[in-house]
Amino acid sequence: MADHPDSRLEIAIFMSGPNLSITKSGHGELWRTASRLVADSHVAVMTTADAAGMPHAAWMNILADSAMEEVVSITAPTTQKCGNLLANPQAEWMVASPANETIVYLSGPTRILEGNEAEQCWDRMPGKSKAYFQNYCHTDDHTKFAVIRTKVTKVVHCRPIGYRKTVVDEVRP
Repeated sequence: MADHPDSRLEIAIFMSGPNLSITKSGHGELWRTASRLVADSHVAVMTTADAAGMPHAAWMNILADSAMEEVVSITAPTTQKCGNLLANPQAEWMVASPANETIVYLSGPTRILEGNEAEQCWDRMPGKSKAYFQNYCHTDDHTKFAVIRTKVTKVVHCRPIGYRKTVVDEVRP
């Protein structure tokens, strides 16, 4: 565990990639805490950036499970986040506990799904009737929306009230 005198965050980082599954061993309790929070959450803040690096964040209804391998959401195809993803297909999702004592960041390559993939995700998505985009597009036709999926390659567990920053796992070339 590395301590930094100026740090007010305790962070555990789990990473995955094409040849490495998301690391759970050695950090069981942090993994379980992050996993439960993500599985129990139905909303998150999605952050994207355009080609020039200008960020954009938005609250989104999400579909994610305790494996934390992917995050799925739906939105209108004309939103800034969709434009950003076309220019820069990376996103980060922030899931917070109700009192913000635990935060989990999920990030990775993100794409807008089409066809059968989009329809399958659409059918599984909870809370569509309460989603903001329903205010201006009243239909259940999945082809009228953008279905977004992030393949999670990095999971960060953060406790803002702590005073330590801990790198739990890191992918090295």
